[in-house]
Amino acid sequence: MSIKWEAVTNPIRQDIRLAYRDPVLFHHEGIYHIFYTVVEQEQEQDRYRLYMEHSRSTDLAHWEPAVRVADSPLNFSSPGNIVRAGGKWLLCVQSYPMEPGEIYGNASSRLWLMESADLTNWSEPWMIQESGCQAVWSSSPRQIDPYLVEYQSRYWCFYKAAGQLGALVSDNLRDWQEASPDRPVLSSTETPDGSTVENPCIVRDGEEFVLFFSPCRQGRGIGTARSRNLLDWSEVRYLDFPELAWAPGGPTAAMVLDRREACGKWLMAFHGDTEGPHGAALGLAWSGDLEHWHIS
Repeated sequence: MSIKWEAVTNPIRQDIRLAYRDPVLFHHEGIYHIFYTVVEQEQEQDRYRLYMEHSRSTDLAHWEPAVRVADSPLNFSSPGNIVRAGGKWLLCVQSYPMEPGEIYGNASSRLWLMESADLTNWSEPWMIQESGCQAVWSSSPRQIDPYLVEYQSRYWCFYKAAGQLGALVSDNLRDWQEASPDRPVLSSTETPDGSTVENPCIVRDGEEFVLFFSPCRQGRGIGTARSRNLLDWSEVRYLDFPELAWAPGGPTAAMVLDRREACGKWLMAFHGDTEGPHGAALGLAWSGDLEHWHIS
């Protein structure tokens, strides 16, 4: 089905009682799937509860009622992306345990995988690496914000630790090791303003990889960088992204999907920060060149 861009109205998901964050956009057999984090504040227990939801659309404008995915005390959240492996779909996620009164996940936050045969029914998550981050550049084992890339017959899992981006690598999706143990793949020393970074997303553009990342700063924003080997990144900068009247805190957590063959566009799902520690709503944008993005 062709997309009527004028019918795609942002935000595509918003609720004053809930926060919608960290979207994954995926297309399969004529259906767009979106997975994302939901954040609820539990007033009685003075804590936040996180879980994931999944919705579907054929036109990006009309979405089916959401279905809850991976609801657990471990706060499974921040889905990264979906890849095909071993005849199954794989979705990478994080666990994000939070103590009462805290607004961020603690040091036991880890990276996980889930599998599905139909993109609807998902297995229980299994942990990628129980020990967490073992790179010498991180002082904590805490790992969040996974993103999977298949390259040179290996699987790479990018993640955030200590405000920087790292990467694990595996031949079988079960045994993982640090791909860059001595330095971050992308660090705050490389961003235009020294901001720490999170929410990696990587796409192929010709012979290069393009990394989208989120700077951790006021007004947020969307950063990009380019590489030919996944480890050495250059041209690190921030996009000139449209302003969002519905998200005064700015755009962040961009996830990009290549739909050029079908509709001549790159698609981006993202969330815009609203009010409160986790306040956010989901939006969509599109581009013909990965540089100039349009929203409705």
